[in-house]
Amino acid sequence: MKKMRKLGLVLVLLLLSLVAVACNGDSGDKNSDDLRVALVVTGSVADNGWNQIGYNGLLEIEKAYGAEIAYNENTPVSQYNKIIRTYAQDGYDVVLAHGTEFKDAILEVAPEYPDTQFFITSSDRTAKIAQGDNLSGILADGVQQGFLQGVTAGYIAQNQGSKIVGAVGGMEIAAITTTVEGFETGVHYVDPSIQVLKAYTGSFDDINKLKEQAITFIQQGATIIMSTANAATIGGFEATADKGGVSIGANATSLMDQFKDNLAFTANVSMVKAMSTVIGRLVDGDFENGDFIMGVKEGVVTMDMSKTQPDMQKVEGKVQDIYDGIMSGEINVTEEFNK
Repeated sequence: MKKMRKLGLVLVLLLLSLVAVACNGDSGDKNSDDLRVALVVTGSVADNGWNQIGYNGLLEIEKAYGAEIAYNENTPVSQYNKIIRTYAQDGYDVVLAHGTEFKDAILEVAPEYPDTQFFITSSDRTAKIAQGDNLSGILADGVQQGFLQGVTAGYIAQNQGSKIVGAVGGMEIAAITTTVEGFETGVHYVDPSIQVLKAYTGSFDDINKLKEQAITFIQQGATIIMSTANAATIGGFEATADKGGVSIGANATSLMDQFKDNLAFTANVSMVKAMSTVIGRLVDGDFENGDFIMGVKEGVVTMDMSKTQPDMQKVEGKVQDIYDGIMSGEINVTEEFNK
């Protein structure tokens, strides 16, 4: 009797093991326990800027999917191809190149390693990155970010009776220019007669230079200043605090208490969320390569409205309606941008 019970137990265990193989062996999904993800960045992962955002995205992927991770920071241009190729040779399932400056290197390496998925991350939603079957773009929708900033500025200006607003960017690169152009689209969505003054300082670090440009726009009649220049963005907030006016920010939630009297609104882009979301699709098996443009619907573009700034309180309902319209699909920002 004991022998029969033992035999029965063995058969049950064997059956269970066969079921497990049947369920897991041919699913085609990437098992997150086996996922290996590498990141390549141009600078320090502690730069409090773009490179650190990429690193934080890598850490989120590790946390969310139990991935084994590696990264290479301060990567010189001469080593782009070599570093990317080395990760592919070492068997990493995913190689994330953080910025469009890696595009030429990825285009050369990706065809050599068809079993590796390569991604280029960018905050330029107009970038065309996807190639072949294993190169994709993870693109935050800076146009939606700018559009939300613009409709807010438009409604505030309309409420003030103002006809001039300003937008100051840092480096004149696609990731910034698309946000500024999105801002202008948003302003004109509210009121086409409002003039939008635009300028670029050429720096993401020079706070004083951005402040000086913002003051110039205020002297030219702008009552609202949007600034988008990473660390230098604060210069726009200082300008309206000193000279009068309302500020619109980019990724500036942490500064809203400091500038509670003049910072009315900020629209934010989370590349961390975008990176994690796309890799999640790969893990789930719900993946086909392409250019993944991540915006409001994906929770990548968000907004924060001041609870104390007087001008914002008068228009917050209208701005919320715009956000909800983008979320539902009633408002198509791409169509507005392309008009």
